[in-house]
This record gives sequence, structure tokens and C-alpha cells, in this order.
Amino acid sequence: MADLRFLHPSAGLSWLDRNLGKFRYLGEGDSNLLRVNEGAITVKSRLNWDWSAAVTAKYAAWQKVAVDITESFLLFRPAESPLRFSGRLGMFFPPVSMENEGTAWSSPYTLTSSAINTWIGEELRVFGGEAQASYRFDGGDRLGVFAAGYGNNDTAGALLAWRGFSLHDYEAVLNDRLPLPAGVGIQKIFPLQSPNTEPFVEVDGTPGFYVGATLERPALGKLRAVYYDNRGRTTAIENGQYAWHTRFGSVGLRLELPWNSLLIGQGLVGDTRMGAPEGGVFPVDVNFWACSFLLTKALNAHRLSVRHDRFGTSDDDLFPEDLNRETGHAWTVNYNYLFERSHQLNLEVSVINSDRDARLLLGEDPRQDQTLWQVAYRFFF
Repeated sequence: MADLRFLHPSAGLSWLDRNLGKFRYLGEGDSNLLRVNEGAITVKSRLNWDWSAAVTAKYAAWQKVAVDITESFLLFRPAESPLRFSGRLGMFFPPVSMENEGTAWSSPYTLTSSAINTWIGEELRVFGGEAQASYRFDGGDRLGVFAAGYGNNDTAGALLAWRGFSLHDYEAVLNDRLPLPAGVGIQKIFPLQSPNTEPFVEVDGTPGFYVGATLERPALGKLRAVYYDNRGRTTAIENGQYAWHTRFGSVGLRLELPWNSLLIGQGLVGDTRMGAPEGGVFPVDVNFWACSFLLTKALNAHRLSVRHDRFGTSDDDLFPEDLNRETGHAWTVNYNYLFERSHQLNLEVSVINSDRDARLLLGEDPRQDQTLWQVAYRFFF
């Protein structure tokens, strides 16, 4: 997939500029930007009747390595049967998102991912194995359970705590380093912390896990619940990267509606901690939550989608000067048109309102409104 963008962002600095802006692209004044947003390729190979392999590599600005891997795994999936066991082994996204199921983990509905999926793309990736078991009833309904063990996800939570939720479509790659905000006192309070977070490193040698269940009814929808716990040992630190203990529960629903419409809802609640506790209080202890609702309708080659996001964090930790509380909400409206099967045009606007106390440390208004207009041309190989 090749993805070219014309962008008109509101004024301000992006989180990629070590600021507290909520979008990937922001600008100086009334700027217009033309960008190669991303180039990605997924190679799949069937090894035999039951086993296959998949590798997704991409190019995007800000990557440490120009072309790097977002997923690479072996898939065991026998032929369809009432009772089926399957699994994955390698590097892959945990099964949380109900929207990002397109090429290279893109969304077929919007250019900008939801707040939940933006965070999943930034900080969560499984390096391990996942086992699934499912049973198909006579009427076609299918009930499934799954569980996984993994490593290399100890820093998950750093970006969410110190920067907060964001809205964009950048998925971190294997060797990534993502910038933390500057000027908000992170290195002053935690001098051993690197200015960047490395999302996929092993710090404490303790594996994490997730478990979940899925219920599907053909032509009606799918319900999925996941509990995720990276079991980070919060006193561990290596090469400027702290281990964070991050855990959350997520519930997602896809519901087929009349007139070729679809409703997708997702919610997530959790907490993340780091450092050695004093009197039971951690140096950083942040509770977080987010939810989104997307309504989309297809009409031949045309699709219109509208999504509303709400999110928030609260903190109760040792350092009151480490300001990690925020609230926010956003609207995203996207129209896309697919022509000649491999070309897609998108017009999208995203508006986000957020209130984050740490902006006071940058001399900014804690409550900000940011808008991003995007025109995209996507070519699918």
C-alpha cells in the first residue's frame, strides 16, 4: 500500500516534536503539507495446508530504520471445522482493535485511528505465542477463547502516562524510538529515563499475558473481550527504559445494521505504574480509560464514516509536579471512494478537544482545540 497525503493542520506542535499536540501532523500558522504518509507491504506465504507465514514491513517518516517490520508471524489455522484449534507465533498486534483490520493494520473506515487503536499501534505488540480454540454451533454461531504469553512489551504505558492519548495512524515498528514530551519535567524527576521510549524492549525478564473471548453470529456481529497484563516489574530499568506495569480490560462490538451500515463500539479501562513504591504509592501511577463509537455506511464504491472518541487519565502518585491528568473528546468524519479496485481517495476532518494540566509547564493553555484536514490517495498493490 502506498499512502500520499495533503494535509491542512491547525497551528501547534505535534507530539512527534516533543510537545503535547494530539495529532501526528500539526503546523505553524495556516500551513499546508504534502507528505508520503506511508508505504507498506505485506508478504504472505502458505507453507502447507495448516501453516502460513506473514511479514509486514513499512516506510514512514520518523522511523529509526527507514524500512522496518510492524508484524512477522507464523499462523497455524487448520481447515474449518466445528471445533478448531489455531495459533500464532512471532510479532503481532494483540486482538484488541475492532476497526484496524485492513492492509498493514490500517482502518478501512478512517485515515485517523481511534484513541484506543492509536495507543495500541504505538506501544503494544506481542512477541510470543497465542493459542485459540473455537466452537461453531449448528446455527453458525461461533464461540472462541484465546490466550497468549509474550515479552518485549515492558515500556508499554510510558507514552500514555507522560504524553496522554493521541489520534493518528502511525504504528510503531520493531526498532522504533518514540519521543517523550520535553519541558514537562520527566528527566528532572527521572534522570535515568531516556528522552525516547523504546516500545518493544525486554527490561525485567518477566513475561506478560492476555486472555479473551469472542462471540460471533453471522450477518449480525461480533463481541470480543480482552484482559491484558504485561506484568512489568516496576523497579527494573535498563538502558534508560523503565519497566511499566500496565494492565487493562477491553470490550469491542461490531454490529451489522440495515441498509449496508455498520456500528463499531469499543471501550478500554486500565492502569499503568512505574518505579519503586514508597508507602504503597508509586512514582507514576496513572488510571486511563477510552471509548469510541463509529458508524459507517457503504454505497457501492463510496463509504461515509463518523466516529466519536472520548478518553481520560488520572494520576495519584508520589510527584504532584508530574502532571499526567487529562480529558478529551474528538470527532472524525471520513468519506472515501474506491475505484478500479486498487485506488482509493479519502477526504477526512478530525477535531479534538483536550485538557491536559502539563501544558501549563510549557506556558500553554491546558485546554486546546486542534483540527486536521486530510486528502489522501491510497494505492493498494
